[in-house]
Amino acid sequence: MNADYVRDLVYPAQFHREMTPAWIDAVGRGLGFAAPEIGRPFRWCELGCGEGLNALVVAASHPQAQVVAIDANAAAIAGLAAAAQAAGLRNLVALQAEFADLPEAGPGGFDFIVTHGVLSWVSDATRQAMLRFIDRALAPGGLVYAHYMTHPGLSAAVAAQQLVRRHAATGDGDSAQRVQRGLALLSQLSQAGAGFYTTYPQERQRLQAAAGQRAETLAHELLAAHWRPFHVAAMLDEMAGIGLDYRGSATPPDNIDAVSLPAASRPLLAGLADRATAETLRDLARNQALRRDLYQRGGASLAPAAHRQALDGLALAALPGLPATASLRFDTPIGPVEGDPALFGPILAALRQGPRRVGELARLPGFAPHPVALNQAVQMLLWSGCAHPVLQPLPDPAAGQAVSRGLSGWRVAPALGTALPVPDVVDAATRAQWVAFGAVPPG
Repeated sequence: MNADYVRDLVYPAQFHREMTPAWIDAVGRGLGFAAPEIGRPFRWCELGCGEGLNALVVAASHPQAQVVAIDANAAAIAGLAAAAQAAGLRNLVALQAEFADLPEAGPGGFDFIVTHGVLSWVSDATRQAMLRFIDRALAPGGLVYAHYMTHPGLSAAVAAQQLVRRHAATGDGDSAQRVQRGLALLSQLSQAGAGFYTTYPQERQRLQAAAGQRAETLAHELLAAHWRPFHVAAMLDEMAGIGLDYRGSATPPDNIDAVSLPAASRPLLAGLADRATAETLRDLARNQALRRDLYQRGGASLAPAAHRQALDGLALAALPGLPATASLRFDTPIGPVEGDPALFGPILAALRQGPRRVGELARLPGFAPHPVALNQAVQMLLWSGCAHPVLQPLPDPAAGQAVSRGLSGWRVAPALGTALPVPDVVDAATRAQWVAFGAVPPG
């Protein structure tokens, strides 16, 4: 139990759309910085890949890319290598390595380095090894996606995690059985009226939500000896120490104060020139628990004309979640936000007819949205699952279809550079959309 993280179980396959090049490119266009060009050859690396679902999706959707997936778990890497071979993916390297022993990146470095959760689960020494690798391996202009737990949303959870981990260590069984034993004790404590759960009711909700998650996932997320949330300022400082600048969040609403911060808190940002202080205030205002930060080596903000051109060139396609009417309701950190039908209605109507570039949407007859409003509307549609970026040029769907045949619960959509979840019931319209995206319909 004193290891950096759980090693007796493979972290179950999970797909995170925010880690894909297509998603990062779209968010970068919205924020106004130049991401690496994904229509040309590029290099993408994941630190702590688990079973490697994200790497499989990226490799299948971007045959011109070199994809490297790294994990310390030999069983996870063996499974990923077998899946890549079965799908005929020649552009994916599965590497089993401790983070302290990571090799040099090779000529040119990586354009994207992504990591999900790991920064919050490993020791300070291991995290520093990860940062040293990023420093060596990230190419000029390259981007880092860093997902980690943060204060204040998980400040109280530190106490509960300590009890789970220590109680889990007192009996037999694998880590999945141990974490269930620890969570059972927390449930008894909650039912006994513990003051902790009275003072922090969100922790009772978190405990209840854990009942619906796989024990193998919870073991990795709760039993690490060095489990910790970070203050955002500390992470910004560490990334700045290796020459990386904070660009924004891969979660679009976090970049739009109007939909992520209580109205009365927004004026408090005025005059806060220090980015770390401003992000700390934002995290407090929305009680942030998880962050998906984007950092970049070099690069600069686009001039207004170039920003508009980059956004205009973004192609979007409707997803099955696109509403049938102009009515949109977004569930945001500050509660439900109603989308303006005058803004979203024409966009939704156009997307129902087929993929559109943002520049085409801006020129719809009788539609003259303010560029800032259109930009924010596009970002909100992406986040809500109504729309997704389309790759340009479109890749051959064969590799994505081959990967999909080995997946449970997901289908690779090569035209989008992502994967789509398989619902319990799939209607004919959804099947038709999947076929258009290069995905293999279930059944």
